Amino acid sequence: VSTQSTGGDYKGAIQYAQRYLVDGGEPPLKLQETMALLAFQPTTECEKYKRYFSEDRWNELVVEFRRTNYELHHLHTESLLSTVLQSGLSVIKTHQCYSSERSGDCPVCNEPLNALAASLPFSHCTQSRLICRISGDVMNEHNHPLMLPNGHVYGERALTEMMETEGVIVCPRTEEVFWLDQCKKVYVM
Repeated sequence: VSTQSTGGDYKGAIQYAQRYLVDGGEPPLKLQETMALLAFQPTTECEKYKRYFSEDRWNELVVEFRRTNYELHHLHTESLLSTVLQSGLSVIKTHQCYSSERSGDCPVCNEPLNALAASLPFSHCTQSRLICRISGDVMNEHNHPLMLPNGHVYGERALTEMMETEGVIVCPRTEEVFWLDQCKKVYVM
């Protein structure tokens, strides 16, 4: 309608609106505003109708057309890859992923997946696992959790490896130095 009215074909615009836009009932407000364009020139200073003639209106129409097309054909606005990634990330997303103690091996803890998972819910874990902060390995019966005298807990393998390479254990958080025999085994029930 606005294209026909800008071209001066007012009669064609009215016929088009009667044929395709009005179904016999009360026309919606947006349609009434659009039909009022017939009374205004593209150079109008009336703010309410000036925006219908602006170049930005074409961008709005493109977005509205795409949205309607997606709804009509039952298409998703997001890519399938993004949907699959989000479903996988929501399974492994924990509160630690957004704390200062992020894991280097966790996909959610690393950018750009961290930003993609921001709006997703946190996973519901019924069984918790202890993860060594040094190596990122699970601490279990094959990699016992050991507590340093300062109270920090790390995996036995990581501490043994550190002891072999450096001769002593240096706590990564506090920089304190300990011997392996000063560590105590932690038992989790």
